[in-house]
Amino acid sequence: MRQIIIFISLLLVANVGSATTHALIDSANNYYSNDMFEESIVTYEQIIEEGYESADLYYNLGNAYYKSNKIAYAVVNYERSLNLNPNDEDVAFNLRMANTHVVDKIDVLPEFFLSSWLQRLIQYFDTNIWALVSMAAFVVALVLLLLFFLSNSVVTRKISFWLGVFVLIVSVITFNFSKKQKWAVENEPEAVVLTPSVVVKGSPDESGTQLFLIHEGLKLNVIDEVGVWREIKLSDGNVGWVKISDLIII
Repeated sequence: MRQIIIFISLLLVANVGSATTHALIDSANNYYSNDMFEESIVTYEQIIEEGYESADLYYNLGNAYYKSNKIAYAVVNYERSLNLNPNDEDVAFNLRMANTHVVDKIDVLPEFFLSSWLQRLIQYFDTNIWALVSMAAFVVALVLLLLFFLSNSVVTRKISFWLGVFVLIVSVITFNFSKKQKWAVENEPEAVVLTPSVVVKGSPDESGTQLFLIHEGLKLNVIDEVGVWREIKLSDGNVGWVKISDLIII
């Protein structure tokens, strides 16, 4: 009886939390509709701090920041939205619009077309989706393997064997896609420059050689850290060190 009471109590708490979240979302949307962008930002951020996130939430928050002319935060939230829903054309369009306000126009290092195509394919889904595809393919491969052993038909055995091999290969490939994405997020996270302008240093200290200047809103990768310093890499291959306070991690 006690376990039932605890379960019901947890269920009620979850329902109350869900209702509160929806009320906050409605409130934030109303603020945005009435051009009260600062108020909508505060409310959207409160929702995120409470542990709720979605592609639409980050998209709306990015729009609120964009309307408030806070380009770096707009870029960050559009990027977070795309991480959850990579194929949303509205978010991609708004991100391109926000990037037109970024001072730095960094050339991307040329890649072999197969490498570029493979990278786009890996990024088509997030790591969780690729992991689900891998598991589903593995289950299908097991079913086909079972069919191979149980069937008395030579044709069925041949089809199930070769199709099983193919599906198993798909499972391995998609598992590696998921693994690569997870590794990139954990070891080379993307970040956006937060401050108006930052001098990139040649070493992680104030006396380091000044290499080049970057500006607010620029997206880059973080590849190493030493204390409060982060080693960054731009899309053109240039590397250097900046303080973590000058960045916001996507």
